[in-house]
Amino acid sequence: MRVHYVLNHGGTPESKLADVEFHFEEGLLSGLKLVGCSVWRSRKGEEPSVLVPSRSYATAGGIRYYDLIRPSEEGSGPNDPGGKLAIRNLKQYLREEYRKIAELPEEQARGSRRTG
Repeated sequence: MRVHYVLNHGGTPESKLADVEFHFEEGLLSGLKLVGCSVWRSRKGEEPSVLVPSRSYATAGGIRYYDLIRPSEEGSGPNDPGGKLAIRNLKQYLREEYRKIAELPEEQARGSRRTG
């Protein structure tokens, strides 16, 4: 699997820094890519935010969202500490790799690919 960053140089919205794609190179998913993750500039000036694909659903109190990425182990619920840690680690990895690419000169960043 290869993680590919599509940088948003001067695109809209301005606060979006990059789209993140997961390119599958082996096995049943070979030749496919998973899209929907993105890196955004934080409103508070902190480290960039990483968003993963989510779905909305209506409740009596309004609209709520749930992330489409979740633990793969049977019986792991949305509040499973191990699953939350794995998702937090994925987001941190994507954030750190984005920072490495953002620090490269623009010409190198266009051709840059990160693997994971």
